[in-house]
Amino acid sequence: MTPLAGAAGRATGSLVESVRRAALTAAAGWQLVMALATFASLGLAGWPLMAAQLCLGAASLLAAWRSVPAPAIPIGMTLVALWGFLAGGDIDSTVVFASCWEMNFAGCVAGLLLLRRSTVPLIILMALASCTTMLLARPGWGFQFPIAVVVTQTSIIVAVRVGLAWLLRLANDADAEAAVVEDAKRRTEIARRKSVQLAEETRVLHDTAINTLGAIANGGAGVADQQQVRDQCARDVLLLSGLHGERPFVEHAGLRGMFEQQRLPVARTGLEDEALEHLEKMLTASVTGAVVGCVREAVTNAAKHSGADLVRIDATESDGRLVITVQDSGSGFAGPAPGGRGIESSIVRRAADNGFQAGVASSPGAGTTVTLTVALQPESAEWFRRPVGFLHHKTGELWGLGVTAVSVILTLGGGTDHYLALYPMIGVMALAWFASRSPRLRRTGLLLHALLIAATCAVFFLSAAATAFGQDGVVHWQALAPTGPFILLLSLRTGRNGPLWGAVAWAVLVTAMAVTIYPSSGAGGQILIIAACVGLGFSAVWARFQHLVEELSEEASRSQHLAFVANLRTELATAARLGYQRWLGAGLESAVQLLQEIADGGRPAHEPSTRERCGTEELYLRQLVQISPELVHLSRALMPTLKNARDHGVELALRLGGTDVADEEAAGAVAREVYRGISGTPPGGALTASLFPMGDSLQLTLIGPGVAPPEDPAGPSRYEQLGAVNLLELRYPQSPVMAG
Repeated sequence: MTPLAGAAGRATGSLVESVRRAALTAAAGWQLVMALATFASLGLAGWPLMAAQLCLGAASLLAAWRSVPAPAIPIGMTLVALWGFLAGGDIDSTVVFASCWEMNFAGCVAGLLLLRRSTVPLIILMALASCTTMLLARPGWGFQFPIAVVVTQTSIIVAVRVGLAWLLRLANDADAEAAVVEDAKRRTEIARRKSVQLAEETRVLHDTAINTLGAIANGGAGVADQQQVRDQCARDVLLLSGLHGERPFVEHAGLRGMFEQQRLPVARTGLEDEALEHLEKMLTASVTGAVVGCVREAVTNAAKHSGADLVRIDATESDGRLVITVQDSGSGFAGPAPGGRGIESSIVRRAADNGFQAGVASSPGAGTTVTLTVALQPESAEWFRRPVGFLHHKTGELWGLGVTAVSVILTLGGGTDHYLALYPMIGVMALAWFASRSPRLRRTGLLLHALLIAATCAVFFLSAAATAFGQDGVVHWQALAPTGPFILLLSLRTGRNGPLWGAVAWAVLVTAMAVTIYPSSGAGGQILIIAACVGLGFSAVWARFQHLVEELSEEASRSQHLAFVANLRTELATAARLGYQRWLGAGLESAVQLLQEIADGGRPAHEPSTRERCGTEELYLRQLVQISPELVHLSRALMPTLKNARDHGVELALRLGGTDVADEEAAGAVAREVYRGISGTPPGGALTASLFPMGDSLQLTLIGPGVAPPEDPAGPSRYEQLGAVNLLELRYPQSPVMAG
């Protein structure tokens, strides 16, 4: 087996499978031509041979689509070809000419199917065996014909194997390069989605528990209905308590969730529940959850800031988009949204993270309108797709060059050449190949098409002239020669018109020549038509091959996308489990206990002590959510330090930039240094911890009275005593994704 035969890459796998199916389909189609040629030469007396040919054709089709041993097909073709030689009698008969191409195609099919190093010597041995059989059975045909069979077979198998090996290496290189690119894309996408997931967790915490605690701390209309406040606290307790279990923090509600659990009465218009359920099928769960979160935050803002007693939510579908409008008739605001309303993070940025648009419009006295515009389309695998056009172009060039080289070898080998037509034929084939590679001609499009069509017709005419138009030495007819320029035409991939007009011109030329020749030589007319079938049929198989490459590549692309989605889910599930640990260490227990007491009625929400306690918890939770979720490694490691500082009575100022460390190990090292600083700071003291990019690394700076020299720094460090406080600077590797 060749090293590339087992390659699993998409381009290589698609190429190998397309070659296999196209070769077997061509073998099946040629058996029908063989049966017609046999009938033309032998009549009904040739029925056993025709039956064998048709059975071989059926077996070839089964091998192309079912588990029939493919190696049996080229062996069968060789045996059928020998049978045709023996049954034909006359070397210039139609069935002998067709059998020559049966023998040629047998070697070609074997070279394409049997991807083993022994295939080339095996085909040469088969050709020699066939040569010996013909010499013994038909000594009157002389030596030239059997020798021509061996030369042709050898040329075809060598050209096929050299070209196929080169093409497979090209496809394998493309797969290797694409694998590197796709791995980078996958890592980037996974990191992005992890960040989005963490951001959504943070927003949900903000939109529920933090907003509830803030509303109670502020008092006023937001807590006028005590039963509603207790119900909201109970829901928030369930949310925060879920962090202790093995379930996702963010549970994506259906679109109907937009109208539930609201802090203001809702006037709903537009799409009904059934229509919304239908639209959910065209959205991912994360997008659906983000839409619901944006709507809920818009209603919460209206309840907290607008003074309105009603909010309107309208949902419509237009031009493949879901449009949701949340409108209140409250006080509104001028200019950008004031800070503290959550509009930037919980509406605008949440929408951007999940691939849809959010617009906010407001003016004093006219209320606020939030508009969400969501494209209704499932998640696409488009970024996995790689163009396979390079295979069409390269294979076309390779075939055009290979068939020209074989024509040169056969001509030099002494094939029949009336009118010295083979030399100009080779010249036209070479000119067509060079023309197809000319960037200037490729830009002209129509001119190059016309040149290749003219070259195809000229090559066919000259190849026919070399055999006196099918009347002398027909076994030497180079019937594949016209496919050189025609397949170059197919490989341009600029539409169907060029190949269609080329096929029409070729067929018209064949018809005119057959009509001219048939009255004087019926066999010559038949042979001319069979030669045209060789070229046109091979070209049709080539077009099918191109289609198969695209089809199989798309199938592989879909499979790869499904694998990516499965791997992504696994990665995100792992990230969710790490997220549980992050939130478990964040010190949410006191907030859960406070909300539970309010929900049970043990703490009236309107009492000053309750409001003060809610204000303290709100400030702490807001400090937690200030840690950017984009810091996938740092956020999990540093959240517990805030709880640790609060437990020790230390005022911790944690200042982080937007760049994450390289991995969990580096994040743990940063957290350990912050813990050491907290442990060394007396209760009531203050500690500042800053982490920002410095060149190609991240610098941690600790300033406080309890900061001590590093125990075992892994990189550059600096420690100074600055009066009552100490300073420590350490370096850590930053995330390569963010660094890039």
